[in-house]
Amino acid sequence: MSKTGYTGAFYLYITFTKENSLNKMAIVNTALTLKDLPTPPEGKTGWPWTEENQPLPGRMLNGLEWPRITIVTPSYNQGQFIEESIRSVLLQGYTNLEYIIIDGGSTDNSIEIINKYEPYLAYWISEPDRGQSHALNKGFRKGTGNLVGWQNSDDYYNPGAFLFAAQASVNFSDADIIYGNVNYVDEGGTIMFEAEISQFDFKKMLPWLCILNQATFFKSKIFIDGNFINEDKQHVMDYDFFWRLGLANYKFKFIPAISASHRQHSKAKGHTQKDIADQEFFEVYKFLYKDTNLEADVKEKVLSCMRGCCLNDFTKLKFGLFRKRIREIVAISSLSSLTPLLLLKYISSLIGERNVFFIKKVRNYVLGLYEYDEKLK
Repeated sequence: MSKTGYTGAFYLYITFTKENSLNKMAIVNTALTLKDLPTPPEGKTGWPWTEENQPLPGRMLNGLEWPRITIVTPSYNQGQFIEESIRSVLLQGYTNLEYIIIDGGSTDNSIEIINKYEPYLAYWISEPDRGQSHALNKGFRKGTGNLVGWQNSDDYYNPGAFLFAAQASVNFSDADIIYGNVNYVDEGGTIMFEAEISQFDFKKMLPWLCILNQATFFKSKIFIDGNFINEDKQHVMDYDFFWRLGLANYKFKFIPAISASHRQHSKAKGHTQKDIADQEFFEVYKFLYKDTNLEADVKEKVLSCMRGCCLNDFTKLKFGLFRKRIREIVAISSLSSLTPLLLLKYISSLIGERNVFFIKKVRNYVLGLYEYDEKLK
């Protein structure tokens, strides 16, 4: 055991266990402060650069040890943002922390940044993998925490997240998944809007999530029971995972005080590979519709989401995909599940893309004449 630094009334203890030549195991046993971490880059101020969370005492108010929190960060070429994510974990002032970073072989400055914080990491590795879902599962299988969080390398926790998660895990001992609020922020960290987070409800999970991974903590039971990310999903793995946990009757608890930030930027996968994400959403909707335990009103909302995907395909003139999805809906439901509008669009899609362009052009021309005539009146 090594002892480094002195932070007020707290000593920083870090236990190392050699695993291989590339990685060390380290559990942070008392609160880290700004004095312990590398100096932030020039011009970076505020949380978590020049601000820290109030260090927590050695034990909870009830005398119990703080539950160990494991955080897993999948990383790939997010050097612009990853340091902020790392510092938001380490500066929570938490006293029983296991931090794991699984990098997919980044070629930017990510590894340089990770190396700066290596003394505070329980485990990290950089090697080619099969994508974010694979990286997450590698990290989850390494973790030893009572609570397990998943924070992307371009997102970050807000102050106090670990404190409120730990308290909730004790106060709501029957909860399996504890989660909180999430702010959408721009590249510079300015809040754009708040996500619509709510108590877990199947209908509120459609068409979008009412829970986001950035502010979620899983009890270790989830993984002990064999629940992991579906590695076939690279965009909606969180959506798929939360649905599967809900259908398996795990208990969710919404704690508004837990907070994190989800960054929107041009290089995010959701922007650069949107077509793949749309396909994965449709696959999840099909999976849900086939579940015999879903209540009728939830199944109808799932079906509505599938119809919406089809209409989106038609609008984008993806007629082949549009017809394929229409046939898939009929195969798992019935022809009567299609609306008259969808049937009409299906027929019109058969006349060809060029003719559809012509029809739209004529329609717009006629509408233009009508609007002009109305102005003259």
